[in-house]
Amino acid sequence: MSVRARAEIVHDVERGGAMSEQAAPTTAVARSAKMRLSASRERTILRAAYEILAESGYQGLHYEAVATRARTSKATLYRHWPTKAELVTTAISFRPAEDLQVPDTGTLRGDLLAYLQLLAEWMSGEPGAVISGLFVTMRNDAELAALLRPLLIPAVPPVRAVCERAERRGELALDQDVRFIDELCAPALFMRHALLGLPLDAEFVEYLVDGVAMPLLTRAT
Repeated sequence: MSVRARAEIVHDVERGGAMSEQAAPTTAVARSAKMRLSASRERTILRAAYEILAESGYQGLHYEAVATRARTSKATLYRHWPTKAELVTTAISFRPAEDLQVPDTGTLRGDLLAYLQLLAEWMSGEPGAVISGLFVTMRNDAELAALLRPLLIPAVPPVRAVCERAERRGELALDQDVRFIDELCAPALFMRHALLGLPLDAEFVEYLVDGVAMPLLTRAT
């Protein structure tokens, strides 16, 4: 074989190799696009996961049940949500956010009453029941706890906005971290509702505001 013929063969091989390398990213992109879920398919799956979570709790949620209800395969679920913690937290975050924007009633006491009433209604409803059911699991499941806490703890707590309004009115000197209001009142609401089985009525909300929140917030003013 002549030198020229050999050179032409080498050129053809190198050209073919370069073409294969160029085609590889395109194939990977196409495969990735094929694996992505459509928005409507994702909604169907996450809705199914949330419904089963509400019905059966975290321990009762199984991929097979979600796949059956969503009419998909377990392989699809594991491909997009490799762990149950990821599937559950995505399903929870996908739900419409609860509106805890506290109306401006004109007074600190009125705003606190409105805020805790909203919190009580949330806790008494389905979202509160679902989250409450995850509390014990979070203690023993580090992955679930790490994924879920950012969803439950807003960057700016509503009670902070309430107290900032009160400061602008001259009702309050905001020289303290007001998160303690949530840290005290939210567990009281949870214990009364989930553990004692008692209603979160207006009387109890007023007790928390007048007996706990107002005295602590205004003790230095």
